[in-house]
Amino acid sequence: MQAESAIPSEFPSLLSTDTLEPSPYQAALFHLRQGLQALCDLSTGRSRGKKQAHAELIALQKQVLQLLHLHFAPDSESITGRPFGEILRQHRDESGFTQEQLAEHAGLSASLVRKLEQGSKLPTRDTLLRLCSVPELKLIPKEISTLPAIRERSYRLAPNCYVSPGFDSVQMLTDFTNQINGGGGAIEQTHVYLDHKSALDWIQLCNMPKYQAWRDSFPHEDTAACLREVVGQAGLDLIALGPGDGKTEVQLVRSILADEERANIRFYLLDASQPLLGRAFRHAMDSFDDVPGIFVCGIQGNFHHLPRYMQLHYTPARSHRRRVYTMLGGTLGNLEHEPHFFQHALSGAAPGDLLMFDVEYAFTDSSNPKDIREKDPAFGSSLDDHERWLGGPIMRYCREAQNVTVSLGLDTNRPLVGSYGIQFLAKVQLLGGQTKEFCMWQVRRYQPQSLIDCLRGLGWQHVGLMPFRGSKTRPRGVFLFQKQLPG
Repeated sequence: MQAESAIPSEFPSLLSTDTLEPSPYQAALFHLRQGLQALCDLSTGRSRGKKQAHAELIALQKQVLQLLHLHFAPDSESITGRPFGEILRQHRDESGFTQEQLAEHAGLSASLVRKLEQGSKLPTRDTLLRLCSVPELKLIPKEISTLPAIRERSYRLAPNCYVSPGFDSVQMLTDFTNQINGGGGAIEQTHVYLDHKSALDWIQLCNMPKYQAWRDSFPHEDTAACLREVVGQAGLDLIALGPGDGKTEVQLVRSILADEERANIRFYLLDASQPLLGRAFRHAMDSFDDVPGIFVCGIQGNFHHLPRYMQLHYTPARSHRRRVYTMLGGTLGNLEHEPHFFQHALSGAAPGDLLMFDVEYAFTDSSNPKDIREKDPAFGSSLDDHERWLGGPIMRYCREAQNVTVSLGLDTNRPLVGSYGIQFLAKVQLLGGQTKEFCMWQVRRYQPQSLIDCLRGLGWQHVGLMPFRGSKTRPRGVFLFQKQLPG
């Protein structure tokens, strides 16, 4: 296997050097090759004039790439590290050409080839391009002027699973066990589906009819249309944070593809729960494995540590692509402090990147707990389904636990104006009659304008709001924001 293939282009920030920033030559090469790809993707229709102009533009772009390499490649790659005549002679000898044969293939005179090799004459731009056009001479590496998507579209050969450095799910389970055997407190949300049984219980809960109705009402087509209106036909890096079983995210990608002539999507699934990540990854692969132009990658990690995952970060100015961070299925409502997440976990976002999430709206403007409990239908619903899911890990890991009952609590001390939280409180009955209580799970309700104001202050412009469909669904919407230039 060639060394180059160890740096898959699906992870565009991983360079062969130790530096995080590309050299000017690498950046220029990346721009020009992406431009070549964009030119090749242009539709000419049936117009003969457009087809001719299209071919001329592609030829010119390839010539620019060749000249860039000849004059500005690093010494380790450039042919100008030694006298041009010496390099030309070496390449001609390796190709098996005589001077006369090379002259014939390049459309030059034999005397000019001799003078170039002797160093008595320097090559002009036209001469260099004629020599570069002889493939057997190999003055230009083949990959310089070929389409950059060659390996990008060879997804079966690229790594498609990644475990972030320092991520240790065994230690997370140990920490959870220690806490669950302590005196009580709030459980970190990830822990409630960290093991396989908890993940299975959660998947079964989400696929029950009353919850499936919420998924069915997700405005996939409207969201995809809004996204394309904002980014145009740029390639997308869709980064699904906490995708669960991945069904909502996969359906969104399908809707995006429905309006595209040619797919150009990198679909990343990032989750701390290996069982859930495995389920989402398999669903995505089953859906898109045979679709050209889609790369699916699973990443086991904590999305609170998103800036650490360098394979997801590149400078959009270097690429005709846009990153789209998604938090679907109410994931945002599980966060402890939303403004801190927007500010710190998304600190690697660059201007032009997009953030998409769905939330449930508050049922009242009042901050009065009694009024909220009366108007929010969650406080009148049965919790039997949640007891199996949330009580399961307690019974498996809490010593002396005999019984678990789940009730709802209310959190009105939220950082966003007009929002409130619903807490799923597990009361654990122990041997000897003692009890302790844990907050196992939390969901939030929001005032839309409060979210818009918060993100605007952090440099994100509100560019779309798509309400869920259907009269039976609770008031809920999908928000789309775009990162703006500083100031």
